[in-house]
Amino acid sequence: MTPVSAGPYFLEIYPDTWMNGDEDEYITIGWDHPPGSCTISDGEGTITFSPSNSGSSSCTIARNGEQYNHVWGRYPSYEIIDSTPAVPQVTVQGRFQLSNKKDDLTLTCEGCTYDTVTWPGTFKPRNGQIHFRSAGGIWDPRVLMAGGSRLEPRTFENISGTGFVSPDCSREILEEIISNAKRSVLLNVYEFTDPGLAQILCDTSRRGVAVSVLLEGGPVGGIPPEEFPVISDLIQAGADVRVMEGTGEDHAPYRYDHAKYLVADDSRVFLTTENFKEHSFPHAGFAGNRGWGVVLDSADLASCFTEVFQGDFDGPGVVIAEGRAGTAEQPVTTPYNPVFAPLSFSGAVVTPVFSPDTSILIADLINESRSRVWIEQAYITEYPKNGTNPFLAAAVDAARRGVDVRILLDGYYYNIEGDEDNDEMVTALQTLAARENISLQAQVLYPEKTGLLKVHAKGVIADDSVLISSMNWNENSACFNREAGVIIHSRDAASYFASVFLLDWAGKKERQPARSLPGSDTGFIQMITLAGVVIFLLLLYRRYHR
Repeated sequence: MTPVSAGPYFLEIYPDTWMNGDEDEYITIGWDHPPGSCTISDGEGTITFSPSNSGSSSCTIARNGEQYNHVWGRYPSYEIIDSTPAVPQVTVQGRFQLSNKKDDLTLTCEGCTYDTVTWPGTFKPRNGQIHFRSAGGIWDPRVLMAGGSRLEPRTFENISGTGFVSPDCSREILEEIISNAKRSVLLNVYEFTDPGLAQILCDTSRRGVAVSVLLEGGPVGGIPPEEFPVISDLIQAGADVRVMEGTGEDHAPYRYDHAKYLVADDSRVFLTTENFKEHSFPHAGFAGNRGWGVVLDSADLASCFTEVFQGDFDGPGVVIAEGRAGTAEQPVTTPYNPVFAPLSFSGAVVTPVFSPDTSILIADLINESRSRVWIEQAYITEYPKNGTNPFLAAAVDAARRGVDVRILLDGYYYNIEGDEDNDEMVTALQTLAARENISLQAQVLYPEKTGLLKVHAKGVIADDSVLISSMNWNENSACFNREAGVIIHSRDAASYFASVFLLDWAGKKERQPARSLPGSDTGFIQMITLAGVVIFLLLLYRRYHR
């Protein structure tokens, strides 16, 4: 068979579609040089066509051109069924239709066979998945469901921002960014039940700010009853509220819309690990989740997040939300002594991370680390059917090459009661570390020992960079959900979140108040590190000088 680079090749195949009857199924081929007359055979039938030499380097052959246009908003290059005069037909011999579960295709041009594809084999078929080939010739480098985005990594430089953590100082930051918005607020959040935050957003909408809200329409356990009055209030205040819940032919491209971010005035991005709930953004002095967040000031970065938001907001599977009266969420009343104030930083380099498009950047971040990888996560699971979690594998590999790897997981009851959850994961990691004698530590943070309600952060400190994300470390989040995060390359930001991590790692309830330990003191992490070194040297001296 002629190498791919020397002639036409299969680029995309969509055999098992959301549409009943698979009328919108299609094949896309690409080429480096005009291929002349081409045939594609599936063993039962053959289609023949001659791609145009109009300067294009690919063409799409759909089963039904009109149905393809209905789904994708444009006509294909060719169609198999004569559905519209707007699309030229291929010549068909025999019965040619893609099978959902098992098929094989052969691409021949001018009598020479250039490419073949089989499934299962070349790729594993899945309902609603578009199978595509990367520039390197690899099939399905990521899961691409129909209607999903095709984002590439982007990096933004010289970014200023503010880091913050829940429950210490998150609410004041969120209230400020909403209250000060003057033109627009775009909010994407998995769940929204906090009536106080809803009121601030309603007030913002009533004073003429364009407010758009996208929620998950089928979260685990269903939409919380407390969310319906929030939706109702937002709609009455003039906000455009939608939910991602599509099924059937109008299927959402993501299993869950689990992202948690806000864009204000096309210039500021607020990104967090937390849902809009009372225990996620508690009032000052009250307990809540351990969550991480950041505000980033950049019109270019805001434009990037806006593009993603609008693509999801106007995309398939999204419908107008419906609210109704209901009981409001009760405020948190457990007291908490705040430790960390917000931290301002500047000159950062920021790379957005969107799942499922660019989630592999998290593994890249860990793989590039040289000194430390500190991970604070709600939970970590291996992928089903004995699959390997690429982020956890990267962390273990980092420990094997001598990087200080610490993994802190939540100890709330529902994350430790099962047979294969956080405490078992920690035991497995501790056993691995002891067996291989590698620099890997893992432990569970039991919230009753700290004053926190639970660990809901999804963060990584890798050398002088920090990841803040909505992404849990499981297969759904990495491969099928819409998630959003940022990797911030900034020593100040990394030091701030490292200080939070070390305090949580200590697992103690007795904590210094914020006035004695300001979050803006980036030297705190160095002081802790120096103290640790001094203690270590003293212990070492005593051991060898008894």
